[in-house]
Amino acid sequence: MAQEERLVRLLSLVDVLEPLSEEELGDLARRCYEVPAGDGEDFYRPDKHDGGLFLVLEGSVRVYLTTPAGKEVALTLLGSGTALWARRLQLVDGGAVHARAVGPTALAFMGREDLERLVLDRPEVGLRMMDLLAERLAESNERMAEIAHKEVLPRLAGQILRLLDGEGVVDREGGQWLRTAYTHEELGAMVGANRVAVTRALGRLQAEGVVELRRRRIHVSDPEALRRLAEQES
Repeated sequence: MAQEERLVRLLSLVDVLEPLSEEELGDLARRCYEVPAGDGEDFYRPDKHDGGLFLVLEGSVRVYLTTPAGKEVALTLLGSGTALWARRLQLVDGGAVHARAVGPTALAFMGREDLERLVLDRPEVGLRMMDLLAERLAESNERMAEIAHKEVLPRLAGQILRLLDGEGVVDREGGQWLRTAYTHEELGAMVGANRVAVTRALGRLQAEGVVELRRRRIHVSDPEALRRLAEQES
């Protein structure tokens, strides 16, 4: 019972499930099952999960593309309290999309039949899913526009701000920092730049007192300055 109550509480925090009553959440909790995902673990299995819905209950999930050459390109980072569609996505050139847990992560999975039943019974949930898809599409378009019209520095500044929205932590002094320690290669994949360019841009942000690196994690010293830099056009 305690486990079910915990799951109901976490499900109530998921954005697309907000219209559901406690009774409906309890029914959903009995239909879902939790998916174990350790830090750095790929949890999506096309043969088991295709067509259903992952619910990110705690922690974060990184969605990334693996190219035919084996290179990983980060697409987005999702924090707790949101949903991720589980679908097989093979690109024409043979690349594939994967999902990986970032840090301690708790997930629940809803199968395709239960998802269809939920959307038919509660259209409000379906509308929220549509809004979420539109929001993520807008974010994707924003990233593409940045790559086309901005230098690496403002692109990196904008990406750090997005990461703060998803996983930012506020310390006792009121500063903000990222929970995850990203490598320069990972940041480069997010902003469409190579490691050398990211290292140079990050060095400039540190030299100007906008961010600091503490134990490989990015601490934002001046969020307003970071926002101004993110808005710079080429």
